[in-house]
Amino acid sequence: MSTVPYHALLTDQLADERAKKNSLEQRGIAVITTSGTLVTITLGFVALATRAQTYVLGATVVVLLVVALAGLVLAAAIGLIVNLPARLPVVDAGELTAANGDDDLETVRAEHEVLAHLLTGLRQVNRSRARILFAALLVEVTALAVMAVAVVAAMAPIMS
Repeated sequence: MSTVPYHALLTDQLADERAKKNSLEQRGIAVITTSGTLVTITLGFVALATRAQTYVLGATVVVLLVVALAGLVLAAAIGLIVNLPARLPVVDAGELTAANGDDDLETVRAEHEVLAHLLTGLRQVNRSRARILFAALLVEVTALAVMAVAVVAAMAPIMS
């Protein structure tokens, strides 16, 4: 019974998990970027729309904008958390140098165990990062909705 297919399966899945990790980190950076962009665009739009010297933002609009800005800052912070260094499992180099290098069944089994351990650890990190990223996206979308309501409320007097 050959164990080579297990080796290929484990290494392929490990490569996939590493690609997912990189993708999650890139998406975390995207949350930070879009949060900053949304703040800039929306506040710039409100500033242009309310250029009249006699126009004053209502208290409700100010509160909504503050809540939205806080949400976008929180989303950016959560995006940074996605990119924090994670404690990934590592291979004990001492155990690898102790192996005699033969392709006997025990060596192959030990190699598969190491690969499976790495794969399990990386999957846990990716699941955690995916949950954090999902939270960042939810906060960002909520903040965008609050910001949209603030813009509509700010523009209502101008439009009527």
